[in-house]
Amino acid sequence: MDFMEMMVNSPLIAVYFLCAVFGGTLIVLQFLLMMVGFGGAEDSDFGDATDHASPTDIFKIISLRTIVAGIAFFGLGGLAGLFGGLSAPASVVVAVVSGLIAIYAVYYLYWSAARLKEDGSLSEKTLVGTTGSVYLRIPPAKTGAGKVLVCQQGRTAEYEAVTAGDELKATTPIVVVGIVSSTTVEVALPGKENFLGIGGAEK
Repeated sequence: MDFMEMMVNSPLIAVYFLCAVFGGTLIVLQFLLMMVGFGGAEDSDFGDATDHASPTDIFKIISLRTIVAGIAFFGLGGLAGLFGGLSAPASVVVAVVSGLIAIYAVYYLYWSAARLKEDGSLSEKTLVGTTGSVYLRIPPAKTGAGKVLVCQQGRTAEYEAVTAGDELKATTPIVVVGIVSSTTVEVALPGKENFLGIGGAEK
């Protein structure tokens, strides 16, 4: 008996197969759309995850991505159960459990990614105003970059740094007054940031 005959003779196999194909096809399409830059709309499902949700928030778990994954793995789990020798009722249990695990796994994956992204944003926001010291000489008037060590959220971090003021030599204490890029900050002598009129855009 070939697979098509098995689906005709067993509606449950047909249901599992259709779910696996339908869900799997949508997963592939979602991945392809994300690769070409059309995944932004679905990302909104997770956009506020770190603001208002936890990894167990049922209202945030249900989304297009998680439902599609649940459908696909419901079908795959059911087929695996039937072809593994389980009875029809037992295969339904396996299918449901597989689908629920897939739903939560996909949600947790995107929740974690959103959390990491937010942590990075918060890190940059809280960087302005932190203090530290010059590690490598910083040329004056933003004519070049040096390096600084700053204490941020209980840990020491190293950044490239520029200054709008005078040259800053190694070991000179500094305060971060602005963010130039993800790896470069603008610094000034403590108490001189307002005098120089810099860093205002970050306030």
